[in-house]
Amino acid sequence: METRVEDVGPCKKNLHIELPPERVAEELDKSYTQLNESVTVPGFRPGHAPRWLMEGRFGDEVGDETRDTLMNEALQEAIKEHELNPVGEPVFEEDVELEPGEPLAFTVTLEVYPDFEIDGYKGIELVKSPAVASDEEIEQEIEAVRRRFADLKEVAEGTPQEDDLVLCDVRLTEDDEVYRDITDHEIIVGQHVLIGLNPEETVELLTGLTVGETTERTITLPEDMPDEDKGGSEMTLELELKGIRRPELPELTDEWAEEIGLDSVEELREEVKEGIGRRKEQQASSQLEEQLMDKLAESVDFELPEDVVKKMAERRLARQRLQMLYRGVSNEELESQAESLQKKSHEDAERAAKLFFILEKIADEERIFVTEDEVNARIDAMAAREDRSAAQVRRDLEREGELSDLRASMREEKLRSFLLEHAVITEEETDQEAPTAESDEAEPGK
Repeated sequence: METRVEDVGPCKKNLHIELPPERVAEELDKSYTQLNESVTVPGFRPGHAPRWLMEGRFGDEVGDETRDTLMNEALQEAIKEHELNPVGEPVFEEDVELEPGEPLAFTVTLEVYPDFEIDGYKGIELVKSPAVASDEEIEQEIEAVRRRFADLKEVAEGTPQEDDLVLCDVRLTEDDEVYRDITDHEIIVGQHVLIGLNPEETVELLTGLTVGETTERTITLPEDMPDEDKGGSEMTLELELKGIRRPELPELTDEWAEEIGLDSVEELREEVKEGIGRRKEQQASSQLEEQLMDKLAESVDFELPEDVVKKMAERRLARQRLQMLYRGVSNEELESQAESLQKKSHEDAERAAKLFFILEKIADEERIFVTEDEVNARIDAMAAREDRSAAQVRRDLEREGELSDLRASMREEKLRSFLLEHAVITEEETDQEAPTAESDEAEPGK
């Protein structure tokens, strides 16, 4: 077999392969022998049909299967010979014909892992946010607990306020034809949104009414309505305010604390403080990992396989579009943001791919891997949580092709722990606590 590698782009190579006629003939002979033994040809005992007859009846199918077998086997041999590390799916040259007595020559395009060196990943300096609850955060959380146990009291006079539960009749009409007619619709002021209005417009409309009063607004329905022909339609929204119920918060006393299962207000305060501390600790850990990933991404530059990045970006863009549609963003608005969304998806995919290759490189150099015992222990834990047998969980993972993903995820967990253990972490010193915020963790590509 003759092979030749040609660089055709960043991390992309053309692998030219030629198999001699003798190997083609040998594989064809094997294919026809196996076929002869497995099919019945009238007038001949199994395995004794003449070759010319088999070629006449099954020549095209045998030729295609033999060609595919030879090309796949030759590709694996060539990859091993040239010590290539492919990523993604190889692309075979089209319209390759197998001719008996002739060599089989073809070209495969494949992308490979980038070749780079990395050091300095031990001792990375990171800053950790303090996981301490401020007095203001504690009071806000206690207020939220009180709201959860609030009693709703009827309000006969005045207009609704934030957090009031209002009872309404809502009607949508188009050219005097009723499209929707909803009786006794409950709305929490400041939390729920009326169709065709944004949150601010909804609050403004509701807080301007008294019980028994009716108002009308002209609205435009969202483009992604379940009734597709109604998307974007202009309609009249008619709303009658029928009742107001206002939350009455319980007094913050030891007696009330006992009613919700605690000994005192002080115990409630301590539980709230600990809960905020745990939440902040989780957020601080996520932020540490994000810092770590940022510094790793900045530590080295190398070319990325373009097709892998492109496919990752396409998947991210599709997922983001679905999430935005679910949140109520119209198709028209999505189209207006298409260019910026596509750019952002590509940038995110490039970062995720870069981190994936960096982490893989470090894992290989540090010989970080997952043992089968560790995989079994994780499956046992999953089975216990789901109240199923470990055998069932493993079977499902294998059937869905997710067992290898589980191993990869566990390996990445070990690698991140290794890097954090070898990082230099200092506690951030602040006079005032920063506001709580979630960290958007990087997702290495696969």
